[in-house]
This record gives sequence, C-alpha cells and structure tokens, in this order.
Amino acid sequence: GVATGEGEALDTLASLMGIAEQDKATFVQVSKSNFSTIFSKENVTSGAVLDSLTKVMAADQQLSKYTS
Repeated sequence: GVATGEGEALDTLASLMGIAEQDKATFVQVSKSNFSTIFSKENVTSGAVLDSLTKVMAADQQLSKYTS
C-alpha cells in the first residue's frame, strides 16, 4: 500500500535532496503533513513533486537551507 511505500519513498527523496540525517525526521514529518499538496494528482510528474516539495521545504525553518 501507499502508507508502507511512503516511508521508503520519502527516505529515497531525502537522500536525493541531500537531507542530513539530523533533518530527516523533520523532512518526513513536513512531507507527510503536506502530502496532498506535494502529490496533488495521482499521476503527478516527478518534476511537479519536486517543485511542490521545494516550496513546502522553503516554508520550513529547518529545511529551507536545502532549497536555496
């Protein structure tokens, strides 16, 4: 199901975006709480996901450093 794959997917995304180990929990939390924003459509493109994710991260004090 999506829920089980979600954690793994977010882990992979965190690695791809260079999220430091100490920020991963925040990254996962922020991503999950904004899940419907980031994955707005079922067949959303990876580019659109990254755009949304970047916006969500930029709004988070701890994660904004990854978006500059």
